Amino acid sequence: MGLIPQSVIEDVLARTDILETVRQYVALKRSGSNHKGLCPFHDENTPSFFVHPGMGIYKCFGCGEGGNVYQFLMAMEGWSFPETVRHLAERCGVEIPEQDSEQAEAQRKRRKGKKLYLDIMDKARQFYSDTLWSKAGRAAQMYLAERGIDEETSRAFGLGYAPDGWEHLLDHLKSEGIRPELVARAGLAMTNDRGGHYDRFRHRVVFPVVDVWGHTLAFGGRTLGSDDDGAKYINSPETRFYTKGKQLYGLDVAKRTIQKQEFALVVEGNFDVIALHGAGLDMAVAPMGTALTEQQARLMGRFARRVVVAFDGDEAGEEATLRCLSALDAAGLEARVIRFAPGDDPDTFVRREGIDALRAKIDEAVPMVAWALQRVLGPVEGASIEARIAVLEDVGQIFDQIGDDAVKKHYAEEVARRLSIDPGRVEKYIRRSTAGRRDVEKQLKKVHQGPQWSSAEYGVLVVLLEHPEWLDDFFREELDKLLTSQDLAMLLNLARDHYGEHGRIDGSLFLEAVEQAHLRETVSRALAEPERGGLYPPEQSLRWYRDCVWTLKRRWAQRMADFLQQELINVDFSNDRQRFETLTHQLDEVRQFQKALDLEGLQGDRIEGRAG
Repeated sequence: MGLIPQSVIEDVLARTDILETVRQYVALKRSGSNHKGLCPFHDENTPSFFVHPGMGIYKCFGCGEGGNVYQFLMAMEGWSFPETVRHLAERCGVEIPEQDSEQAEAQRKRRKGKKLYLDIMDKARQFYSDTLWSKAGRAAQMYLAERGIDEETSRAFGLGYAPDGWEHLLDHLKSEGIRPELVARAGLAMTNDRGGHYDRFRHRVVFPVVDVWGHTLAFGGRTLGSDDDGAKYINSPETRFYTKGKQLYGLDVAKRTIQKQEFALVVEGNFDVIALHGAGLDMAVAPMGTALTEQQARLMGRFARRVVVAFDGDEAGEEATLRCLSALDAAGLEARVIRFAPGDDPDTFVRREGIDALRAKIDEAVPMVAWALQRVLGPVEGASIEARIAVLEDVGQIFDQIGDDAVKKHYAEEVARRLSIDPGRVEKYIRRSTAGRRDVEKQLKKVHQGPQWSSAEYGVLVVLLEHPEWLDDFFREELDKLLTSQDLAMLLNLARDHYGEHGRIDGSLFLEAVEQAHLRETVSRALAEPERGGLYPPEQSLRWYRDCVWTLKRRWAQRMADFLQQELINVDFSNDRQRFETLTHQLDEVRQFQKALDLEGLQGDRIEGRAG
């Protein structure tokens, strides 16, 4: 490719409006004779980026970046200098002479092809628009009016009407000297089985798809009634000059308001965009009938730092909302969500509730990650540990879409708190691969199985949580020394302190005070036992409590007897007669204690077995 003459470089520079160009990437506000905004080249909260239209330059006083429109586009798009000049030359209609004949011919053909494509689109747009506002478009006019879309809004979006018939557009373009095969190549006509052509859009309201530079690239069409034949919505196919994943419907109209308001409202459908603009929400845009792409998110990022997603209230809208997360995160945008009732969408909501109600929902929009986690965590909070561990798979999929480690850590702590799982293990889970996550799940299940206490120990916990007024006596009689579990002793001490402070056991507050997740599971179950008619009916609580204490004493005595018996076996009587006699005396006392317990036990059955 040959060198671009200096005279051409200067001509392109003179014809290019730097303010208009920079505004495609940065939200700018007037500041005297200049304009300022947040620098696109470094993170900042206070604007230090200035554009000087009179001088044709930009300058950031924060990071030092500066230059003319060429340097700006090279930095933003990663283009080479020749690529940047050619892009701007094409926009402002300057011809660049080529030294290499083959490359020159290729460039000439490409420019000619794009110019023809855009010309076909412009002519089609004018035809559709003229038809809408003619007698033939009365039905379409009435349809738009019924949807609450006035003429001013319709004209602002360039809405049109494709008349009912097979070749209306083809005949019009043919009269303009455009052959049917070129119309088909542009996606506006289709080929029949006889090799002929017919209009793609027929008896439909037509929506032009316009890029941020004002070029019409494609169309969408909607039927006028539910009883019309064919799909409700159809769209132009992708072409050499149009890729749907790179464009956002309505951005050409919304970009100024998005810059001013510093956020974009993303809705699902074209009608939602138009209806919201007509109602005064001029920052609404929509993806082109597909899941939001990273390219579309980065396109919004030129104008806004924050995006509010407001998709339809059905299950499909919820799933589509979730799919936006990775694209918005990759683009570095703050993502928020508002949801509607099933069967609702932004258009119907505004027509029923009014624009102020939607503005209120926008103000209350929640962070997308928080919404996504609530969607999966809500149904399992307070459920079994198996259910809570199972939902970690969904949690992991959400975290896979987040790039910022600090954000992951913050939400990992939130997940751990809500699922009563150790934060370190949750963080370990979300950082692992799929295979690694299975190992963490096994560890979690093992850790959260709960303590293997005897029925008597568990019974003491249940009864004393139900009757905390007995806790002082329990500790005064040193019954805590009968316990085999230090965890249980700690819990009962905690319960005594809690009762002393609050005058009762407040289940929610007490659970919050239990730091160990595996103990929290057991305490939660113990608190619920009386309410669900568990082992300890209120009228029998004292009896059950005494039975539990009896069993604890009996098992303590057996442990002591076994211990002392083993110690006696290990003592050398000839060398340590004193110790032998002491152990023998202690063993006799324990056996007397056991006999007393056995006599007491004859009065009724006692609790045996292990806690489940």
